[in-house]
Amino acid sequence: MKPFSDKLLSWYAQHGRRGLPWQNERDPYKVWLSEIMLQQTQVSTVKERYLQFVNTFPHLEDLAKAQIDEVMSLWAGLGYYTRARNLHACAKVIQQEYQGKFPQDIISLSQLPGIGRSTAAAIAAFCFQQKNSILDANVKRLIGRIYAVEEDFKKAATNEYLWQIAHDLLPKDARNMPAYTQALMDYGATVCTPRNPKCSGCVFKKECLAFQQDKVEKIPNKVKKVSSKEVRSVMLCVLSGDQVLLNLRPPSGIWGGLWSFPESSWSDHLEIQDLQVQTLEEFQDLPLTILRNALPKGTLLASRKHVFTHRILYFQIVILRVKHIFEIDSTRYKWVNLSGMLELGLPTPVKQFMQDYVAANSSLLQSDVTHDVVSVR
Repeated sequence: MKPFSDKLLSWYAQHGRRGLPWQNERDPYKVWLSEIMLQQTQVSTVKERYLQFVNTFPHLEDLAKAQIDEVMSLWAGLGYYTRARNLHACAKVIQQEYQGKFPQDIISLSQLPGIGRSTAAAIAAFCFQQKNSILDANVKRLIGRIYAVEEDFKKAATNEYLWQIAHDLLPKDARNMPAYTQALMDYGATVCTPRNPKCSGCVFKKECLAFQQDKVEKIPNKVKKVSSKEVRSVMLCVLSGDQVLLNLRPPSGIWGGLWSFPESSWSDHLEIQDLQVQTLEEFQDLPLTILRNALPKGTLLASRKHVFTHRILYFQIVILRVKHIFEIDSTRYKWVNLSGMLELGLPTPVKQFMQDYVAANSSLLQSDVTHDVVSVR
């Protein structure tokens, strides 16, 4: 029987994807960048953002020297923001500890921030022609179906079993590793897909135990989805002339490391019908005396909706206009000109709101307001 790798390479030569901006790339920096971006993000979304990243940070040194706000701004909208923070941290480590060059052994690669076993294998295979298999979701699904692995892929023992199979299927000639690795990705993405796989034209149909046993749609073992939880919050859009107050979100959690509006805690039931002093009770780190004076003239906007993977957020924005810019903890807050706000890393719903707001209030951008700074003790 023709070896798995030979069949896959023959298929790839005729039917593999073409035209992806990172294809046939051998620069470890660009391979790494594409691999991180493609984690849990669709190819169609990554293509444009990948090119933006490469144009902004052509080399690893450029990324290492960048400010984290620049990185988060480019990443905004891709989600899973820990990837962006790890991307920046990893670039710094490679620049400082490896003189700007990626290590070539898979162990050292996998110990870098944000680089796991499969990503390390991809870099080693594409750039250094090392015989290490990747094992992303596409490859797990392909191997799991061919070998009829019905156990939960998330279990450690099952995962290790899949790794062993993946290793055993590697081509003998290391020179084939770049094409083989890309072929694995392409086959899972275009033929052995999660839904409606193209079994009739599959080159592994005769070997595929799941196909023979009519279990293709049952593998991977589908974990029952938890229904999305609905939560609510209130955001404060605090304005002084053409300046807006932004809050740096904690590095972990939703929208980690992005600049956003000061926001209340998320609640199952929170919803404001009218502006009251109690609206500000959750914002204890803001100068409430000033905000209370602004509250009666504030504007409460209708609730907006943003859908996450496992929850739905309904948020209301309160627009508060204050006469003076007040001093506040500069590590967590800063005043930003409305014209420059959209250049920062912002959560998608906040960015969308501000784009609408700035367009509707363009006169603010030509404001001649002189900003007095009020010290709050």
